[in-house]
Amino acid sequence: MDKLRQSPILLKDIPYTFKDISLLDDRAFAGGAWQKSSSGRTFPVEDPSDQQILARVADCDVDDYENAIHEAHAAFVSWKATTPNARGKSLRRWANEIQASCDDLAALCTLELGKPFKESLSAVTYAINCVNWFANLAEEGCGGETVPNSGGQSKTRIFTIRQPVGVVGAITPWNSPFSGVLKKIAPAIAVGCTVVHKPAPETALCAIALAKTSERAGIPAGVYNMLTSSARAAAEVGSLFSSHTMVRHVTFTGSTGVGRYLAERCGANLKKVTMELGGNAPFIVFDDADLDLAVRGLLACKFTSSGQVCIFANRVLVHTNVHDMFLEKLQHSIQQNIRQGSPWDQHTTLGPLYARQGAEKVDRLVNDAILKGAECLTSGNYEQGSTYYPAKLLIKVTGAMDISKEEIFGPVVAISAFQTEAEAIEIANSANTGLAGYVYTENISRLFRIAEALQVGMVGARTGTISAIEQPFGGIKDSGLGREGSRHALEEYTDLKAITLAL
Repeated sequence: MDKLRQSPILLKDIPYTFKDISLLDDRAFAGGAWQKSSSGRTFPVEDPSDQQILARVADCDVDDYENAIHEAHAAFVSWKATTPNARGKSLRRWANEIQASCDDLAALCTLELGKPFKESLSAVTYAINCVNWFANLAEEGCGGETVPNSGGQSKTRIFTIRQPVGVVGAITPWNSPFSGVLKKIAPAIAVGCTVVHKPAPETALCAIALAKTSERAGIPAGVYNMLTSSARAAAEVGSLFSSHTMVRHVTFTGSTGVGRYLAERCGANLKKVTMELGGNAPFIVFDDADLDLAVRGLLACKFTSSGQVCIFANRVLVHTNVHDMFLEKLQHSIQQNIRQGSPWDQHTTLGPLYARQGAEKVDRLVNDAILKGAECLTSGNYEQGSTYYPAKLLIKVTGAMDISKEEIFGPVVAISAFQTEAEAIEIANSANTGLAGYVYTENISRLFRIAEALQVGMVGARTGTISAIEQPFGGIKDSGLGREGSRHALEEYTDLKAITLAL
């Protein structure tokens, strides 16, 4: 494919021709206006496939976010008064605009994240489904209930209503630049909130293009505000969101450490939070499992997006009776299905990691495991300084290894053997986090026992694919607070009010 440079925003040639070049911009969007940072600073956005600078975009600071918060607060007065039907129609127009720009948005995802283009297209489709889902829920309205007073005041009725909390501060991750953003923003807008959004600096162009589609959809000025900023500003923006009196809810996806800090700050100011934090998902294969099904499930939740997804399998636990047979099938499947290469190559299934530091972290975890006794069954060495990490299969992994304690966030399968159901549950629940877990067995009683015993917020039972906008998405323990997706997400952005009426 020929490499083309089609816009002054782009600082390098790329192997893609944009259908709508106006999606590319280097400015922030607040109060319905496109603007540079007040300081004039910019920061670079890199293409992980070659580590070259792709563009430079506005590096907004706290003054810019302060102004955006005031814009959102002013817009909240009128937005909360719109009808549920009107909000739903606005979201549906936004979904249509995203659909109209599907290929271009997918290209930006591939450019910034290194995700194979075919996967990026699927990611945009998921984002469209997300907005449409919340458009439907917006039109239904987020209602309350009516209950009789069973005490001494029997001639009264208690009504409850849900009202939007106000301005939402949203901090989103690089690994899901569309659905990870819209799972926060769409439900907030659906119930009548306004949003100030800080996207990850690594995928700033995706965020800018998403804001363009919101503007084209006619989302009113100030309802959705998006400000790009570098890692330099992250702590200050987080502190501003958690302390500002006009921000009534903070939603964050990222590390447990940062999430805990934000939750503590928000708690001190009695502010609502939604925290989607780290995971360390167990993937349990029992001796009565359909091994071919389990292998397909593991490939889906280990190598998609180069393994950089918080709910993906981290600790693979295989019963000793089927350990060798499972390994044989898994090795064959990896050899047949995993092809590393350029994310623009239609045959590529494994692209680069998002940045060099991501690949270096994965390599550290693999080397630590091997040093402590794990065996690597796959060939291919990591080239220092590269963003490409080869698919790895490790066996004889133990809980003493760092790879069992930390999120891998890379294309490495780490396998441990177990003998009993109780042992599998003990290993699975030994982590401080509790986001997702997976279990493969053909015994329906065991399936339910394990699903209920796993200390996680989501379970994949005989499937490695659990992402769906209709599902309540979130974890327990150190994996966060609250839920995204499903109708329960609407409740996160509302306050419950009780009204007592005398008859």
